[in-house]
Amino acid sequence: MPAGTYNITIEQGAKLSRDITWKNADRTPVNIAGYAFRMMARHKHDDEEPLISLSTESPPGGITIVDAGNGRFRIGLTEAQTTALNFTEAIYDLEAKPPADDAIRLLEGKITLSKEVTK
Repeated sequence: MPAGTYNITIEQGAKLSRDITWKNADRTPVNIAGYAFRMMARHKHDDEEPLISLSTESPPGGITIVDAGNGRFRIGLTEAQTTALNFTEAIYDLEAKPPADDAIRLLEGKITLSKEVTK
């Protein structure tokens, strides 16, 4: 299954909280109990350091399972984290790792940072 494309806009200086529901081709939710998730954003694919790194592991954190039985998880950044970001556009992907299987690249796309004016 190819990764879905989902573009994200982050508002600098504001909290980001985005719920995502993973569904099968027949539109039924995937049970994500026991899954691990990770997401990285970079300027270019081969950049050494990511601009953003999130996972269900702590640290870095930033991804939480909201409702495993219904395939729902949340990606989030705090106000302080978005304030510290300094780029215009980046690329990202998000992977899901089942308990006893290979990782699945679930989503990919662009992240646009909407720069803060009021500080």
